[in-house]
Amino acid sequence: MEAVLERLYPLVDELIVVDDGSTDHTRKIIEEWLRSLAAPGATLLAFDRNRGMSAAYYEAFSHLAGRHRVGEISADDHVFTVDADGQHELAVFDELAARMEAEGLDALLVRRDLSTYPRYKRSGNWLISAWASLWAGYRLYDVESGYRVFRAAALVDALGYYRGYKYSETVEVAVVLGRRKAKVRNDVLVPVPVFRSRTRLVDFVIDAAMIPVAAARVRCGRGGKGGRLAPVAPAPAQQRSR
Repeated sequence: MEAVLERLYPLVDELIVVDDGSTDHTRKIIEEWLRSLAAPGATLLAFDRNRGMSAAYYEAFSHLAGRHRVGEISADDHVFTVDADGQHELAVFDELAARMEAEGLDALLVRRDLSTYPRYKRSGNWLISAWASLWAGYRLYDVESGYRVFRAAALVDALGYYRGYKYSETVEVAVVLGRRKAKVRNDVLVPVPVFRSRTRLVDFVIDAAMIPVAAARVRCGRGGKGGRLAPVAPAPAQQRSR
C-alpha cells in the first residue's frame, strides 16, 4: 500500500484514502504515511467497522460532492479511482487525463488487459459487461474495472442514482452514466501489473441483479438532486484539470 501511495501522490493535486474498517495495521500505516508528508494534500476517511468496497467509494464521492457544492471542486476537475493493492498501472495516469481533456469525456472507465487472468474470470467479466451494456445503452468491455477517471460534475450527478452494495458500485455507476447520457469510454486497454481477484459467485449474482435496478432508478427519476452540475477501492484520488 505505501508503495502505491508514494507513486500516486505526485500525480495528483489531492489524494483521498479510504480505510474500510481494516482489522490489521492498515490504518496505522496510512496515518504514519500521512504524517511523514512534507506537503499537504492528502486526506484519510475511515470507518470503524468494515462496510465494503461500495460504501468506501460512496463515502469518498459524498465527501467530494459536498466540496463541489461549496465551490472547492469545479465541475471539470478530474476524479480518479485507484485500488491501493498495486493492480492498476499508474504509468498511464497522465495519458488518461489527457484523453479525458482531448475528447471531452465525462468518464473514462479503464479496460483492464485480462489476458493473463484465468478463463473463468475472463468469461465472467465478459458476461457481466454484456449484461450491463444492455441496460447502460453503450458498449461496456470491462464494467468491473475500478480504475476510472470521472469529470466531477458527471460523478456528482450519477451519485444521486445509486448507492452500491458489496462490490456493485462499479457496475451501477457505469449503467447510471449511460442512462444519464454521459460521454463515456470503456475501451482504453491498460495492462494489469498485479493479479488480484477477490470476487465470488455471490458477488457476480449481486452485480447482475443491481444493474437493472440502477437503470430503473434513472428511469424513475430517483436522484439527480443537483442536475448535471449537482458533485478511491480504497484509494480514490482527485486530480484537478490542468
